[in-house]
Amino acid sequence: MLRSLVGSEMCIRDRSKKAKDPTWTLEKEMMRRRDPTWEPPVPKPENYQQDEAGIVEMGGRCEVNPGGRRGEVKFVGKVEGLQPGWWVGVHLDDPASGSSVKDGIVKGVKYFDVPDKFGTFVRPANVVCGNFPNELDELDELGEI
Repeated sequence: MLRSLVGSEMCIRDRSKKAKDPTWTLEKEMMRRRDPTWEPPVPKPENYQQDEAGIVEMGGRCEVNPGGRRGEVKFVGKVEGLQPGWWVGVHLDDPASGSSVKDGIVKGVKYFDVPDKFGTFVRPANVVCGNFPNELDELDELGEI
């Protein structure tokens, strides 16, 4: 019973703070309690990494860093639902692990076709375009797969 009353009280306080400051979130409140000098990060501008995106070759082979994962560039542009700025969609040679977007779809919008777990979105500065052959194809030719 006590727990539910405390929870209800917290919700009322949260609504009151939100009414005073529309950008208020519980996460921000907790960070400020831990460190009173904490400030939320400044949002990225809409043209963030636009110049870097300009040199990414659509359809070209690439290497994604960190990690040195290889693949093919399938999309270059802005992605609604991700942070502001430019993004590169990559069809990876190997299935992705750890990334939240693995199928070329963000918030119901398909940006590129790729099998599940083979897609990722990365910032243009993390993509190096060039002659990066598919290592799996090379191993297959050698009979090692």
